[in-house]
Amino acid sequence: MRTLTNLFGESPFEHLVQHARKIHECVELIRPITEAILAGDTPRIRDLQGQVSKTEYEADLLKDNIRQILPKRFFLPVAREDILDYVSQLDRMGDDAEDFAVVATFRKIVIPQDLQPDFLALVNKVLQVSEALLDVADHLAMLQRKSFEGSEAKAVLEKIKQICHMEWESDRLSRVFARRYYAVEGLDAVTIILLEKLCSALTSIADHAENVGKSLRLMILHR
Repeated sequence: MRTLTNLFGESPFEHLVQHARKIHECVELIRPITEAILAGDTPRIRDLQGQVSKTEYEADLLKDNIRQILPKRFFLPVAREDILDYVSQLDRMGDDAEDFAVVATFRKIVIPQDLQPDFLALVNKVLQVSEALLDVADHLAMLQRKSFEGSEAKAVLEKIKQICHMEWESDRLSRVFARRYYAVEGLDAVTIILLEKLCSALTSIADHAENVGKSLRLMILHR
């Protein structure tokens, strides 16, 4: 006799939690890369970039596994499309973290001393967004057991609102930093371009984190 797993497929929710944790590992590496940029430690940056690439590859393996164990016949308490979008947006966060790491290796980036607090503020806010998203993602398996209903679901919806607000804050910090470095007389064009690319990767991480939260919100509201 075929088991229920054979009939309906393996539940993806524990795997979704693992994927979110691995993506957060990618994003967390932005902090030491930032510290290495400010210290002018090029060998350290290259080493960390390799770590990001390895971690992002591991996240891709988890992503592919989720897609393989998500057969159309599996009975899910939420829409299959919402799960796939959730995974896709998480994947883009990992890609953006890798982009940040790669850009940091292009050449030595010298950020003027008075601009560094603004850059650090943006980095810290994006890491805060990722940490908040991980806290939400860690509730997925529990939410599935509760059929995405009850007080737990309401608490997660409130946390998603906070993630959306933090994403808005990251955009604001990015604009503040951009105005500052464009106003610096004598800052060379290549440095400005690289700062733009670093900021773009950071804000994109926050954007996709917000989208992950919105996908989870749809899972709860469309149950």
